[in-house]
Amino acid sequence: MPEEDEITQSEVEENVAEPVQAEDAPDYEALYRRALADAENARKRMEEEKRQVTRFAQEDLISELLPVVDNFYRATEHVPEDQKNSPWTAGILHIRKQLLDVLDAAGVVEVSATIGDRFNPTQHEAIGTAVREDMEEDHIVEIKNRGYLLRDRVLRPAMVIVSTAK
Repeated sequence: MPEEDEITQSEVEENVAEPVQAEDAPDYEALYRRALADAENARKRMEEEKRQVTRFAQEDLISELLPVVDNFYRATEHVPEDQKNSPWTAGILHIRKQLLDVLDAAGVVEVSATIGDRFNPTQHEAIGTAVREDMEEDHIVEIKNRGYLLRDRVLRPAMVIVSTAK
């Protein structure tokens, strides 16, 4: 007869856990692949958020520079006749070109607006109207301020005067 502290062979066999069956085991490879996919998606999401933050910061800075560009154009449109060929005027024109080149490198493009073009409300802002006998209705009569696009998005519409019915 076995002592109380002794365990019989049959008791050991009863208490041993049955081996884990393959269908009961977690699929570690699938879990690993899912974790990798989740990490990759998180990385892509963070990169996209970074691009958006950079883009909006860039838009704000460029929007603040546009009035400076406007003033360069205004200044160079009204150069006195006796100053048109001066080195000072050439310097101002060079600075304006440098600024425009920087904006161009950032993806800024001027909105197409010329007198006689049809008014396009997605790229032009009508700030007034004028009756013109020589022009059809809803055409640009005068351009008051240039408009700009950043890539395909309107930063600022061109401000124009539009023809009305006769």
